[in-house]
Amino acid sequence: MFTEAACPIPLAPPLRPFRREDAAVVARLNNAASGGILLHHWQEKAGAEGDPWEIGRLRQIGRMEDGQTMVVVDRGEGVEAVLLGNPIGLEPMELAEAGIYLPVLELQNLVLGSWYLNDLATVESARRQGLARRLLDTAEAIARAGRHDLICLVVSDAHAPARALYAAYGYTEMARRPILKGGWDGPGNDWILLTKPL
Repeated sequence: MFTEAACPIPLAPPLRPFRREDAAVVARLNNAASGGILLHHWQEKAGAEGDPWEIGRLRQIGRMEDGQTMVVVDRGEGVEAVLLGNPIGLEPMELAEAGIYLPVLELQNLVLGSWYLNDLATVESARRQGLARRLLDTAEAIARAGRHDLICLVVSDAHAPARALYAAYGYTEMARRPILKGGWDGPGNDWILLTKPL
């Protein structure tokens, strides 16, 4: 049984690999980064009687067990920020059963072979302290260690602070697709693919 996520580069405190006990906090951070679309998905999976946050918690553990890179910032008081990512394969992803994630997978299929920054989020009390920048540096180091020449991410057009941070870090827009909302009523009209050569 995995107890913590694998990481392809050494990490120095306050960075460390994700651990199973981090899953509940990381689920909430990932949902915040998604604008709430993840909670909507987890609610659908949980049904009327289930706990969507438990679905989200288990999903984070599943990501670890699937080999995703998961790095957290922990300055001794628990998780304050998280980075999740993985390489995108060389073959296009299957889209037939993508549901509301179809536009995101379409965008990922434009950058095959790149390193994908899946999630970057900071708890509100720890924002504007440089943690996101530290994790962005870490993401680039991980991508370089994997010999990727491009790092990419997908962000909602409604997430202005994140877009400003990525722009300051040299990410530029490559493409966008309309958000498929289904029953989700969150903000934003488009998913935007941002890329940065390494």
